[in-house]
Amino acid sequence: MRRLANRKLILPVLGLLVIGGSAWYFLLFAKGTRYALPEAADLRPFVRIMPPVPIVFTSRSEPASFQAVAPEAEGFTYPGTIPWTAQEGRLRVLDTNGKVYELTWGRVLPDGGTLIDVMSPSVTLDGTRILFAGRKAAPDAGRWRIYQVNADGRDLVQLTGGPDDSGCVTAPPMRFALDGTRIPDAERRRLDFDDVDPTDLGPAGIAFASSRVPDLGRDHTRRATQIWVMPVGGTPVARSANRNNDRWPVLVSQDMIVFSLWSRNREAVTADLSDVRPVSVGGTFATRPPDHWMAARVTPNGADFGYAVKSPEPVWRPRPLFNGRITFMTDGPAGRLRIAQADWGHLRSAPSSLSAGAEMPGGIGGELSFGPTRDADGHELSAGCPSPCPGGQVLFAASPVEAAPSAFGLYATSDDWTGTPSAPRLLFDDPVLVDAEPVAVYARTLTPEPVVRAEPAATGFARPAKLKLVSGREHTGPSGYVENASVLDAMYLDAPDAPDPIRSPIPDPRVPNKSSGYQTPAVLPPPDVRSVAFYASYRDRFDDPTRPRIAGAWEKLMVAPLNEEGKLYTWVPADPSTPTVVVGLNSDGKVAKWTAPTKRAGGRAPTFYAVAGDHYSGIRANGYHYCTGCHTGHTFAAADVRERQK
Repeated sequence: MRRLANRKLILPVLGLLVIGGSAWYFLLFAKGTRYALPEAADLRPFVRIMPPVPIVFTSRSEPASFQAVAPEAEGFTYPGTIPWTAQEGRLRVLDTNGKVYELTWGRVLPDGGTLIDVMSPSVTLDGTRILFAGRKAAPDAGRWRIYQVNADGRDLVQLTGGPDDSGCVTAPPMRFALDGTRIPDAERRRLDFDDVDPTDLGPAGIAFASSRVPDLGRDHTRRATQIWVMPVGGTPVARSANRNNDRWPVLVSQDMIVFSLWSRNREAVTADLSDVRPVSVGGTFATRPPDHWMAARVTPNGADFGYAVKSPEPVWRPRPLFNGRITFMTDGPAGRLRIAQADWGHLRSAPSSLSAGAEMPGGIGGELSFGPTRDADGHELSAGCPSPCPGGQVLFAASPVEAAPSAFGLYATSDDWTGTPSAPRLLFDDPVLVDAEPVAVYARTLTPEPVVRAEPAATGFARPAKLKLVSGREHTGPSGYVENASVLDAMYLDAPDAPDPIRSPIPDPRVPNKSSGYQTPAVLPPPDVRSVAFYASYRDRFDDPTRPRIAGAWEKLMVAPLNEEGKLYTWVPADPSTPTVVVGLNSDGKVAKWTAPTKRAGGRAPTFYAVAGDHYSGIRANGYHYCTGCHTGHTFAAADVRERQK
């Protein structure tokens, strides 16, 4: 059922009370922000409740903001397939006085262009600027670039894709002009990429998802995206290594970037445990290749990578809440979307390291809960794009399931989802466009405890001039230093007073804490790993004048033994365009495996394999990397990710 556009406005004070704000919020924000733009007065009838803080959001002609994966590419005609597009997209802000302002629509950029579509807004840590992805109108090709505008509407500027931006690191997919001529590699590198999903890193610059490393993945033709960091005044550098899609980064406490990772590695352990290789080459396998979305995290310098939330449900657009949990968008029944939240370190899924058909034996890292599924009138909702709001609230976009896509409006609800969540309140709904991606505008503060890793110069281990590879060839190019001091260490729970260890947080596994009295580790280590193998999953190439796409190969690079203490310290070939997969081997050179001592009710105890195949790893040239494992679930780090308002 469609919501009526002429529904009476709810009184401002009542609206503030419903949202959860108090009298001081009203006194502080009642007059609203002074904007450099006129109010979009035609939108005033669609404001239902005035928020306690301004809310920036997108209004688009199609529900493209809810799509996670890039579309299958179509052909090689310029400008190629542009992902996540809508015919029209506007960046708007709903102020505390109930007024709405158009931040981008119809505005002229410094270069004379205009924006026809926008996506993925975020607010800088100081609360003064809005970062977002935008596409220009013709004659521009309309590829996504990162933009910035002040929260009051001033200073709309482009941040990436300018004249000084070198673009792709290698030649992107072949492009031909309408007259059939081949577009030169240098021009394609400068133009043929997309930057989306920006987030502020404070003094470290910004992070965003980008297709600057050209790749169409294995067994499909979707343009791959990774997480990139662009220092202030610097050049973008890749900080993840996916051959599929990484999306929606956000900086959380302790110097971590949390993002959605499409875990779609196409490799598995062979049935005889002698190798790991792509399933497309045929044969029988002990494991299955994964195909799910999880919340991952990486430090801005790329030294430490691991998981944040891994569940059977997909984890899209993860964001920290004021209650200390991670909220995200996920699949719901009958094809609709729903919002969820989980504890940091929630672990219910690790498909690449489980035997085919096996399930995790129990819960690790707390619980997962789901948000409201019906509006105040009892209509069933499809809901997504959750984000935190001061006052213990969650903002999100939702629509009655039977309604047209344009019915998506902005809602707010409490972040307490124990029992039956309270019905959400409708804030705004433009009946013509899809309103989504709401973000509260406020200054954030992070805990002053960053995860710091030393660089190789501080380790005392000199970089070798060359590395001998399994194939017999010698690698004399760049290499990176890898440390894994916890290969054989158990991961214990750290909750002396918790009655149920399954619901307790997990500490940093590098410092096991047995004081809780729980002698059974939360995540079992492999008992017999003696060495670690590194495989390269080479990306596609598009630099051959006669072959449009040369599919990436798979190669076993090297095997590094553990030292006498069961720890790994080694240099590995490092190529920014070549992801790697890490595998633990036993004394026979086979992939290590072990069986859990516990099992699911009515099921069998699962068998685990020491393979980090839920993701691709990036090795920075002359950079340092730390990992934990070969545990099921892979590298974990304890963290306080509670959202905090400055």
